[in-house]
Amino acid sequence: MAHFLLHYDLAPDYLARRGAFRDAHLALAWEAAVAGRLILGGAVGDPVSHALLLFDDAASAAAFAAADPYVTSGIVTGWRVMPWATVVGDGAATPLRPAG
Repeated sequence: MAHFLLHYDLAPDYLARRGAFRDAHLALAWEAAVAGRLILGGAVGDPVSHALLLFDDAASAAAFAAADPYVTSGIVTGWRVMPWATVVGDGAATPLRPAG
């Protein structure tokens, strides 16, 4: 199993505009989480500057972004899916321990 980060770039007025789209965004996110595709997600920074969502496959991450009201409304100004080589922790895709 591999992990993939969906990285969102946010519009400067993201916080002011997200309210109109938040319920639909959260419904989509929880649907993906219940289906086991979305592992974690949320805003990053204080003040918020980006958002990250952790998926179990790249196609699910891209499909999520394409359907996300935050993206389609323009409050997410750019997104990209990045593979993440997780190696430490109970949920690591490729656990590595020190030699010896």
